[in-house]
Amino acid sequence: MAVDFEDFEDFDRFLDEARRGLDALGKEPLPEKELAGGEGTAADGRVSARVSPECRLTSLKVDPRVVRMGSHELCDLIMVAVNAALDDLRANLEARREHVDVAGLAQALEGVQEESMRKMNALTQEIGDLARRIESRG
Repeated sequence: MAVDFEDFEDFDRFLDEARRGLDALGKEPLPEKELAGGEGTAADGRVSARVSPECRLTSLKVDPRVVRMGSHELCDLIMVAVNAALDDLRANLEARREHVDVAGLAQALEGVQEESMRKMNALTQEIGDLARRIESRG
């Protein structure tokens, strides 16, 4: 899966469009206990993400070897894993489309968008801090 996002703003716009698309689909009752979440990976499983049926990012795991990459490349891998998890969730939802509360999912996606941006910004800050510490030792 190719990542075409130049920065976090492009990713934010992508999530905005996805949320608007879900809003446009309408409302139907959602039996949450029957829905599976979504899982996705990148870099041969070294980056993995899970999302809940409510479109909440529930897990983001990054192998320490991947953290050594540049922040842009790491963010790209995180986006690939999160998007794969969202695609997996979407496939699960399509299989149960007749039971999906699309408006609720759209609202949840807005929360995912805000939370993922917060976590990506925090991760980028941590990577920058780590790089500065390494440079200061050298």
